[in-house]
Amino acid sequence: MENQRPKGLGGHWRLYVAMGVLSLLGGLFALLNPVAASFFVLQIVAFLFILLGGMQVAFTLRSPFGLSWFDLGMGVLQILLGVMLLANQLGGLVSLTLILAFLFMLEGVILVLAGTNLRPFRPWLWLVVGGTISILLAVFVLMNLPEAAATLLGLLLGIDLMSNGLWLVAAGLMLRDVKD
Repeated sequence: MENQRPKGLGGHWRLYVAMGVLSLLGGLFALLNPVAASFFVLQIVAFLFILLGGMQVAFTLRSPFGLSWFDLGMGVLQILLGVMLLANQLGGLVSLTLILAFLFMLEGVILVLAGTNLRPFRPWLWLVVGGTISILLAVFVLMNLPEAAATLLGLLLGIDLMSNGLWLVAAGLMLRDVKD
């Protein structure tokens, strides 16, 4: 049983290490230059809105069930949103940062409520602490707009890439010692 490949981890160990190193390098770049990384995230989001909106319009126009004005309108709105994000990138960063602050606030309130409802159980305090941190982070972001908009998305991208890179390298090194 020991030294067997865990289910779900296929592929060669070197591939995991290579992906992890690339992710760590991308995360390091994002942390060292969060403004550029924030604009990069914005451009990806804008491109996805345009792509998905275009696909929705195309599928709606080709639907064998007839034209759905709602679906067509939603596709056009997605395209317009993507174009607007690209046309006014600073405004787009502020908008995405506001959405992120709202999500932090919502997550924090939910975690605090869940923690207080689970008070007799051991991890309840961690839920309340985590929720409080999320609420404080949302308040911090809101109090520091628009300056926070220029760097927050890039910093979050950097942290995410670094954490993914660490687990990918760790998984690859673990797989190196596993018999196939």
